[in-house]
Amino acid sequence: MINTPIQHAVRPSARPSIGFDIDKLDALLMDLENEHHTLLDLAGLQREAIVKADPKVLGKVVEETAQTLTRIAGIERTRQQVIKQPDGSIPTVNQITDELKDQHDHEHAQALSSRSASLRELMQRVKEEHEAVRLATLALSNHMSGLMEQISAKLSHSGTYGRRGSVDPGRSQVISSLDTVQ
Repeated sequence: MINTPIQHAVRPSARPSIGFDIDKLDALLMDLENEHHTLLDLAGLQREAIVKADPKVLGKVVEETAQTLTRIAGIERTRQQVIKQPDGSIPTVNQITDELKDQHDHEHAQALSSRSASLRELMQRVKEEHEAVRLATLALSNHMSGLMEQISAKLSHSGTYGRRGSVDPGRSQVISSLDTVQ
């Protein structure tokens, strides 16, 4: 299926005075963007597998999605370590771009701002696609529950069991006896 290698293209930073390697941050954001593209593609494949009710493909997609999410978590941990301040705080993109602008590094500030905006937009698309997958899964689950109720009702020859597959006391009378005389 889809397996994108991580691209940590690390180059020495031109601006070490910001406290971290801005080029490494950019490379990590690019990796996050690539992984989110993979996640978006996988969500589409998952929705198709649900619509086709294909458990084999669905299993593979779910497994690859878990692997992709694990890679994203690893990249995010690395990103936070790269930008972590000496006091332990993690600056926001706006704080970093403001600091870059203060240092008259408008080129890096613009590139970082653009990449983070692109990543936010992509993350929103992934969220929307996952919502569509959730709704498709819910629809399939409801459909399967309805089928099970119909099958249970049809298989209950005596009419004892209701549509939900449980004993329905109002539908029929159960008569039984026990002979205690020998």
